[in-house]
Amino acid sequence: MKLAIKFVSIVTIVFNSGLLFSQSSTYVDDQGVFRWVNNKSEIRLFGVNYTLPFAHGFRAINYIGKDHKKAIDKDVYHIARMGLDAFRIHIWDSEISDSLGNLVQSKQLDLLDYALFKMKERGIKTIVTPFKVGGNGYPEKNQPVPGFSANLLKPQTYFGKEILKKQERYFTQLLNHVNPYTGLPYKNDPDIIALEINNEPQHDNAEIATKYINGMVEVIRKTGFENPIFYNVSERSEFADAFCKANIQGCTFQWYPTGLVYNKTLKGNYLPNVDSYNIPFKDNENFKNKARIIYEFDPADTNQSYLYPAMARSFREAKFQFATQFAYEPLDLAYANTEYQTHYLNLIHTPSKSVSLMIASEVFHEMRNGQSFGRYPKNTTFNHTKLDSGNDLAVYNSNDKFYYTNSTIYKPKNEKQLKHIVGVGSSHVVNYSGTGAYFLDKVEDGIWRLEVMPDFLWVNDPFEKASLNKTVSIIEGNKQKMKIDLLDLGSEFSISPLDINNKFSGEAYKNEFLIAPGTYLLHKEVIPKKFDYNQRIGAIKLTEFVGPDRQIKDTYLVHSPLKEIEPNQDLTVKAKVVAPSEILKVEVVLSKGYQKTSNYAMIKSGTFSYTVEIPKEKINNNSFNYYITVTTTKGQKTFPSNVEGSPADWDFISKEQYQTEIVSKEPIVVLFDAADGFENTIWPSQWNAVKYKTNLMSSKFASMKTLKISIQDLNTRIPDMTFKMLVGNKVKRWNPIVEKTNKFVIVGTSGTKKSQKVQIAFQLRNGVVFGKTIKLSSSKYPIEINFQDLKRVSQVLLPRPYPVFQPYWFKPDNDEAFDAKEIEAIQISIGPGIEKEQQLENQQITIDKIFLK
Repeated sequence: MKLAIKFVSIVTIVFNSGLLFSQSSTYVDDQGVFRWVNNKSEIRLFGVNYTLPFAHGFRAINYIGKDHKKAIDKDVYHIARMGLDAFRIHIWDSEISDSLGNLVQSKQLDLLDYALFKMKERGIKTIVTPFKVGGNGYPEKNQPVPGFSANLLKPQTYFGKEILKKQERYFTQLLNHVNPYTGLPYKNDPDIIALEINNEPQHDNAEIATKYINGMVEVIRKTGFENPIFYNVSERSEFADAFCKANIQGCTFQWYPTGLVYNKTLKGNYLPNVDSYNIPFKDNENFKNKARIIYEFDPADTNQSYLYPAMARSFREAKFQFATQFAYEPLDLAYANTEYQTHYLNLIHTPSKSVSLMIASEVFHEMRNGQSFGRYPKNTTFNHTKLDSGNDLAVYNSNDKFYYTNSTIYKPKNEKQLKHIVGVGSSHVVNYSGTGAYFLDKVEDGIWRLEVMPDFLWVNDPFEKASLNKTVSIIEGNKQKMKIDLLDLGSEFSISPLDINNKFSGEAYKNEFLIAPGTYLLHKEVIPKKFDYNQRIGAIKLTEFVGPDRQIKDTYLVHSPLKEIEPNQDLTVKAKVVAPSEILKVEVVLSKGYQKTSNYAMIKSGTFSYTVEIPKEKINNNSFNYYITVTTTKGQKTFPSNVEGSPADWDFISKEQYQTEIVSKEPIVVLFDAADGFENTIWPSQWNAVKYKTNLMSSKFASMKTLKISIQDLNTRIPDMTFKMLVGNKVKRWNPIVEKTNKFVIVGTSGTKKSQKVQIAFQLRNGVVFGKTIKLSSSKYPIEINFQDLKRVSQVLLPRPYPVFQPYWFKPDNDEAFDAKEIEAIQISIGPGIEKEQQLENQQITIDKIFLK
């Protein structure tokens, strides 16, 4: 404890020595460019939001019995390990103030101070949003807090003598508050490079908005804070001119291009959704001299690893100079992803997305302000970056850096100058059998630092409803095979552990060796006696490593059975398995009667992967029903019910089984069948102005279900209602048949209407959409459309993005022809071809089936 206090004191003295020149570190010039004071250079900063000091993050750390500051230490290390240099936080003022707006020395304030200090240690610059109106509960219920804004509605905060006085008191005390870890008041901290007045304001009056902003700016400036002040213009963009007339230096925006809270993982290619960032008021005279930042962004509910670099490219094209993802999930909570269920980013639990964010940071820093690389798909290769949606891959390949989000065939651009390698999977320089990320940094000729993260496995969908009692991702510190082929290491070199308590070492033979999670020196010769173990690589120390301490407590099996196969086909069964004790065997088990089973041993094919092929002669009847049993040194578990024991046991009573149907051999591919439900359908989000209803109409015959969509009217700004059915997996599964089809068939009606126009279109993996507007009648009969009759139409970007002023339609910059094998989704639009007077009427359709023929 005494050592810790002494260390903080020394740091305080060091930081205090800068008081005389720390009043102003940034400014915005007359052209709206955010710059550093010391060298006038343009600011480019890229990073994350991180909210552990407050709200659910704060409480959840208590729930699981962890230490808040140790949690912050771990997370800030990983943020720095990713090479990020920006931090944004909106303060839950209600947790650090009283009912009058006085600052309260709460635990949350202490943790905010500590987080700012740890970010400063790593060279990470911060934008603070001091004021957040609203509850502190999500995803829980709101918790009682003393602060004056706890029970306010946002529109109530912009006028009224009492509430403005409380805000003035709060802002004044917060900015004068001395951070005990840095010794600096917030107003004087050069690493707090700007303030954003409040979080996502909801104004309804332009005049009051301008007056409010100017009043708060005056309060802030009176404290002595000199760095730029920003205000949000994207929440209520209709008042952008009123905001920009105020005495602010910059504007803040957010971007959620795939909507929010889809409640499961979105599949497909979303590069069209992130192709450009639209600012409809960019030519406004009052806006032109304002700096621009993205305070929050994320392609929510996705796990694709190529989207972040594309977003960074779009940000720089739109002249943003600071961008922070929302939000980095604390390592101690990442097993459950409870902080913000619709977002999931953590270096250990989402390694490919994390490397993707690293690549995005490189893109953001190297692009010129306003630079453009054109439109998708011609902009998937730019500067040093390559995006490949088909292989879920982003690659950054410069003279000295080689980063890749998944296994790649690309080679380093210049191996002789290579200094930094970050990857997941394998490449020409690293072959790795594990699932986590790894980092290679050149220390000097013949010496490299290697950092290896543990293996991970998603065992539940992290975007479904969250709970600390539910595990969505596990981590395991396995020993894995690694092969490194670098010129200055040669084929035989030593591996020496660096991090504390790491006893794992070894020798490489023909470039190959075993490795466990940790940090190491790879060295061709004996390490010199004068070697500096205290040196840094960027913002991290040579000997640092942060690994998780959570243990696997249950057996998990991840498996999705094939829905159907045709007769006389072998069936390949794949599963991923992890257990707290040694796995002895994994088997597909068929029940054959009392205590009788047929067992098929699954072969281990990867860190967690197991596979077996069931021969066609063993597949009879109209379905193949099976269990999967996992045998460990501690017993047996049988799935899908996750019950103790085996189907061969006398008292095994679980009836739930996996099932693959054996369907008739027909030259058709069913893309949609209402009898199967519509869980893979993307509907317009809550930000779409069209009011619609959907329901699945049942019948006494189970196979005769109908999807019904009814729309009040199309009398809106965009007279269109579009939804999509994701069918890419089905098309891929049945590709041999798909390539022989030449038409599609829809079975549906116009409901209670005499007729209804509807556009049926197919969205391909490259973003191109081909469709045709047809007319449904009230009578149900199949309508056949030849592929040759399909014409190019615009893609509707779903889920709808936020802010709402982002584009609705998208047309890729290419002229490729229709190819049924590339179908990713069915796009169904009610709006095209409907006359203006008919848009005022009720619209409705029913759909039974859509299939290729």
